[in-house]
Amino acid sequence: MYFSKQDIDNRRARLAPKWNEVLTKGEAVLVYAGAPIQKPGGLDNTYTYLPHPSYYWLTGRRREEEVILYSVDTGWIEFQKVLGKETAFWEGEKQDVLVDTPGKSLVDLDAFLKQFTTVYKLGQTSDYKKEGKAFTLNTLLDQTRRVKDDAEIKLIRHIADIAVHGYKKIAEVLRPGITERDIQIAYEAEIFRNGAHTTPYDSIVGSGPNAAILHFAPSQRVVGEQELVLVDAGADIYDYCVDITRTFISSGEMESRQKALYQLVKLVQDSCTKMTKPGVYWRDVHNKAAALFTEGLLHLGILKGNLSDLIAQEVVYMFFPHGLGHLVGLRVRDTGQEENLHPKTYFGARLRVDIQLEPGHLITMEPGMYFIKPLLEDEDNKKKFKECINWEELNHWMNIGGVRIEDNLLLTDSGNDNLTAAIPKISI
Repeated sequence: MYFSKQDIDNRRARLAPKWNEVLTKGEAVLVYAGAPIQKPGGLDNTYTYLPHPSYYWLTGRRREEEVILYSVDTGWIEFQKVLGKETAFWEGEKQDVLVDTPGKSLVDLDAFLKQFTTVYKLGQTSDYKKEGKAFTLNTLLDQTRRVKDDAEIKLIRHIADIAVHGYKKIAEVLRPGITERDIQIAYEAEIFRNGAHTTPYDSIVGSGPNAAILHFAPSQRVVGEQELVLVDAGADIYDYCVDITRTFISSGEMESRQKALYQLVKLVQDSCTKMTKPGVYWRDVHNKAAALFTEGLLHLGILKGNLSDLIAQEVVYMFFPHGLGHLVGLRVRDTGQEENLHPKTYFGARLRVDIQLEPGHLITMEPGMYFIKPLLEDEDNKKKFKECINWEELNHWMNIGGVRIEDNLLLTDSGNDNLTAAIPKISI
């Protein structure tokens, strides 16, 4: 199995002292696993069940409707669901218990709670609010599980190795005449053959101008000669995952503008990867990327004017409209940063995380440059950046699409470890 009882005990031991500073005697915390969600009009048909990641992280169990309780008085107690005969008849014995630990029956929960004066509800529950002590407890839980333990890192490395097979398969099959959907099928079939359970998000495949659409769903568009093809696709085992992007050329070598765009994105990724280490604020890494992109666009003649003025005007948002990365690992967005109630924007982008990096954090590094027609052809944007963008030169770039390169960086004591480095990139 992927996790042991010792792994689970260690996680709880990391969290309990933090909660003990907040909780008083007579108070308890519940973390709910959640229940399946019915499909609209689906009668008894539900979406594939996913346990709340906080419950799963604390228990190693993926069984619906369960709860784990913690209090200063009792320590950790699991309230578990016993599978009935009907479930066994329809679905068989589920493979939803990765770590089998002793617990009480779920039917005993209500009676057990009567001894507590206050109960705080976390996990998948409608009672949770972003305020008060419950919010503080949830923040401490999120901050604790952001730091990946050895078992989690081992599993994520294994998943990254699976993704290598998928990206190598793309390189084998990619050619003019293939469709975006063909590329998706080739990738996903290969990672499934090599042990992935599913994909952590809908695979993105955009060719030619479609590569400029950030979350493009692969279509029946036929890939043309010498086109950029952007693939953003991951792999998943029991909700742990990697999130990777590579940009390919469909045939031959890149022409000069394609090559210049790819080199700029690669330069930004390399520079920002070197900067990514404990103690650094993620917003500073994002801002470094934005400044380098601004300088690169000015060098290419797409922007015009004074570099410092262009940086101050944040014109780079027109070509780099998203954050540089996000936490990843247990789900594709991992913990996010729920405690940041008033997120700021940097160069037009709202960062999913605005934190100081620590050893054990796992974050994506995904700079990208795109020529997004809805942004660039918007009349308000054209008026706002009339003097910043060389619109005549821009016309030569509009159909290139875009380039994104994405890796997953594990923060270490001395810097970072690229867990997805084995997935090839274009050598230019």
